[in-house]
Amino acid sequence: MVIIITGAIGIGKTTVCEKVVKIVRSSGYSCGGILIHKAAHESLIALDIQTGERAVLASAGNTFDGPRTPRYSFNSEAIKFGIRAINKAIDSDVLIIDELGHLELDGEGFAKSLEFVKTGRVKNSILVIRKELLPAFLAQLGDSPSIFETTISTRDRLPRKICSSLIGNLPDFSS
Repeated sequence: MVIIITGAIGIGKTTVCEKVVKIVRSSGYSCGGILIHKAAHESLIALDIQTGERAVLASAGNTFDGPRTPRYSFNSEAIKFGIRAINKAIDSDVLIIDELGHLELDGEGFAKSLEFVKTGRVKNSILVIRKELLPAFLAQLGDSPSIFETTISTRDRLPRKICSSLIGNLPDFSS
């Protein structure tokens, strides 16, 4: 099953994923992949869900010599770190890739990891994609993924809803 979590920048997509990880693990299932957090000075930090290790993925300045978007310069080593975390998690019950964006649309970043999802090599995957980029990714993904939009009014209920969709009856998550 392919699930997409979408929504505006800063609405809580990563927080929804963190809660999904907690529910999935507390229910005895395995979960892996990456979560991306915004840190001080607009830096992006990649977190390996399985190990808890972190790497600075991008900076709002010209700190790194890797790929660039209008807003960020990316750390090539941290992209490799994220790809390793995703590759290790392919056999997990749930693989999370947070977040797919402009780099991946250009074939960079975590774009190659999408092949695992497209070919059905993973049991269940959760892809985080900003709302404005969703049409471009849907064209690449083919099948009909389940789409959950994060808004202020839905973000507290989404983790349980997503987990129910993924792996059946799970205990309620209390915030």
